[in-house]
Amino acid sequence: MKTTKTYLLILFTVLLFTANQCQKEDLTKLPPETQTGANTFGCYVDGELFIKAKDVFLSPTPRSLSASYDKKNKDFYIRAYSAGKVDFISMRLNEAEVNIPKPISETSVTKNVTKECWNFSGEEVGEIIITKLDTINNIASGRFRFQAQALCIDFVGDSIVFVTDGRFDVKLNVY
Repeated sequence: MKTTKTYLLILFTVLLFTANQCQKEDLTKLPPETQTGANTFGCYVDGELFIKAKDVFLSPTPRSLSASYDKKNKDFYIRAYSAGKVDFISMRLNEAEVNIPKPISETSVTKNVTKECWNFSGEEVGEIIITKLDTINNIASGRFRFQAQALCIDFVGDSIVFVTDGRFDVKLNVY
């Protein structure tokens, strides 16, 4: 009995270590453009790299990347959190179609720091190209770029933020 418990403990440790190794993500460059549901998201925000935060295995905190697709209305929504200077980026696209550049319906780039309010938003000020929308295997991939306007009255600095070279490859929640 003790031997079985020892083997199970060793097996669990190896599985936990292996799972964490699979989570390795390079947070120093844009992720490659893939269409496999790799759960990647990256872009540049005013020239600074934004990469989604690394997911922590068995963490009780929310995932760093989520995406959904409403089959009836063809609406696509994606939100990515980062551990960098920008807290999160979100985008919504009405009537998503594959390989057709579409204006992004809504965008948001947010960071709240003491004595600094950084909240940008925009409507139809950029585009997204969905390169894969697979509702059977629940995968969405694509590229995006947009600009957003500062919403804070007391904001000091440029009032527009530019998001460029965006790409994503996500597991999709389809409803």
